[in-house]
Amino acid sequence: MKNGYTNVMRVTKYRGFLRALTATCAAVVMSLMSSPVANSASLTSAHSPTSDVTRKTAIPPNTRLTNIAFFNPSRGYGVFTVQGPEACSDRVSLTRNGGATFSAPVPVVAWPCANSAPVSTLAFDDHGDGFLYGPKLFITHNGGATWSPSRQRGSVLSVEALGHSIWMLETSRPVSSSASMGTKNPLRLLASSNGGRSWSVLPTPSGAVVQPADATGTGWLVRTSQQSAYLASSPRVLQGKQINATPLWFTTDAGATWSNRTIPCRGSSTDMALSVAPDGAIFDVCAGQPGAGNQLKETLRSTNEGRRWQIRSMCHFATSNVLRCTPGSQFSGYLGQIDAVSSSTVYLVGARSSLEVSRDGGITWTAVPPGLGSSAGGTFQVIFFSPSAGIVLGDSDQNNERPTLWSTTDGGAHWTARQPRFS
Repeated sequence: MKNGYTNVMRVTKYRGFLRALTATCAAVVMSLMSSPVANSASLTSAHSPTSDVTRKTAIPPNTRLTNIAFFNPSRGYGVFTVQGPEACSDRVSLTRNGGATFSAPVPVVAWPCANSAPVSTLAFDDHGDGFLYGPKLFITHNGGATWSPSRQRGSVLSVEALGHSIWMLETSRPVSSSASMGTKNPLRLLASSNGGRSWSVLPTPSGAVVQPADATGTGWLVRTSQQSAYLASSPRVLQGKQINATPLWFTTDAGATWSNRTIPCRGSSTDMALSVAPDGAIFDVCAGQPGAGNQLKETLRSTNEGRRWQIRSMCHFATSNVLRCTPGSQFSGYLGQIDAVSSSTVYLVGARSSLEVSRDGGITWTAVPPGLGSSAGGTFQVIFFSPSAGIVLGDSDQNNERPTLWSTTDGGAHWTARQPRFS
């Protein structure tokens, strides 16, 4: 679900961090599920997150809010991942008050906890159609009351809804089988005008493929209108090594034709996050291999639809053991996603990272004071609905690293923290 203000490409590599769950015994879980918990009233101060809680049913320790899809600052949906003794499950519920409380969650899918989760990301249109995907796909047509599996021949990477127009990006074959075959896996782009009840294939650039080395499947889709969109695929590989360039395509006629672009990341671009601001400026953050809570990152910006790019900031190894970073560049934490509010302001979230912001077009990055998100867990999603109103999902150091929603109505000057409850 896109918020109608900005479009964000989500990175597939670190979805596993969203599945970090707290283990607990079954007896304690069952008792907590039936016990309401009271908490203190909210308090707002400059540059300080505040609590906004009510006397509702506490979310059990074995249940975590792992993904959100919001229409506006008040109304949206959340994915709650539940860990049992052997089986895990994903459930979806609705909020009408910015995430302070959610309705009773509806079960969607279950799987053995020892296996990878079959889905990770939530999207909704504004007509009651919802999509829980990555790599499998489950669809609702009644606002999340019931869900059904949708059989796709490949792994679903992205679902983007604009009004009645829905586009879906997937691989031609399941990622696991293509990786074992050691062959390139072309991307497929599909469209639906009836809420995902049926799909038609859109023309896809011939060079848009998942490389064999990409075990998770790499492909990004961002729509700027019902006719215009950007599509990116795996970094190019030559003789088994990545070339410092990521293919990018742009369409203005709903995929009938695509113009070629290239994102010139200098570092090892194993991961990428890209967002288009309402004024058309494109931001891309490339990242190398993660380790020890850090990841080399490079920020680029284009103001002419991706034809030319400027390197705004970067960290890289000049030699095998000499790290060089431009002043104010972003290094600590892992890359998750970005959201560009304008050609100058862009936000960044990621595992092991608090919320970061750049207000000079990506040249310098700073943590949003006093620190939104846990350095141990991190921040997972950032969505801005306008230059002033936005919401962030992450773990809170002030609440034992439990999932927390932070919201702002003044462009990030003040933030309100909400610990979600069940109503």
